[in-house]
Amino acid sequence: MVAAALPCKVALRGRARLFPTKEARPRGRALGGTFLTRAGLKLRRSWVAAGAFAAVVGAPAGAFGGAWTLPQGSGQLIATLYGWTGFGPPWGGNPPVNQSRVDAQTYVQYGLTDSLTIFGQTALEHYALGDPTPNTYNGLDYSDVGLRAKLWSTGDWVFSGEATGFIAGARDPNAPAQEGNTGWAGEARLNAGTNFKLGAIPGFIDAEVAYRLRTAGPPDEWHGDLTVGFKFTPRLMLMLQDFTTVSSPSTDATFSEWRQSVVEASVVYALDDKWSLQLGLFSTVWTVKTNTQHGVALAVWRSF
Repeated sequence: MVAAALPCKVALRGRARLFPTKEARPRGRALGGTFLTRAGLKLRRSWVAAGAFAAVVGAPAGAFGGAWTLPQGSGQLIATLYGWTGFGPPWGGNPPVNQSRVDAQTYVQYGLTDSLTIFGQTALEHYALGDPTPNTYNGLDYSDVGLRAKLWSTGDWVFSGEATGFIAGARDPNAPAQEGNTGWAGEARLNAGTNFKLGAIPGFIDAEVAYRLRTAGPPDEWHGDLTVGFKFTPRLMLMLQDFTTVSSPSTDATFSEWRQSVVEASVVYALDDKWSLQLGLFSTVWTVKTNTQHGVALAVWRSF
């Protein structure tokens, strides 16, 4: 989530829709699936990882994120619009369920000290399920607030930890398009990042692992996210990302265990030292008992 950037682990730190195979109708969706990771939330993670790299290598609109913390008194706002279409897994002998989602997200981070950054986000969501039980949700997505603390650094490497709390926007657990996303969630995350050069091209790597506690049905989740970025010109950056989620074991027929990996390619163009634009394409490459996703994300970054 920084100026130079990735499509958020927010658009890909989103949430995957989970449809168990033992129900007479599709039920439930799981927070955190893909894009910022993420279906929705994963996108935000991608934004975050990119920033630190931009600042270290001197990109216009450079900011910090991922494993890096913001300098005291500086901040960043990222407005993202993304959407995807996909299918849930077959259930009860029926064909896969058509799904689509569009989100408008706002993410903000601010350096309380050089070693402590506060961040938060909120979003408006349109999520639709197709036949045989069509249902639509229009309203607030999960909102979150958290802290990122620098733990240790040496040379080009930096290590940090995050604690995040999530508040659900959906309120009706009986609606197919809301079930499984009406409870709060909490996450602990460890981040590691470094800068490198590939020939004359500067780059960065950000690796993260997290455990997310879920409530109101879905099993808890393990998250593993990897971002590699390359800055080809002072204004142009390419980022390649993978967001993988593996749920905890579950014997619940409604909310069974699930797995998903989403890959994303994103281009960020810095207009000046304050503003950047981003375009990203993302797609699932591995799903087990959850939906596929194929989509696009657009974002505007503002450093302050």
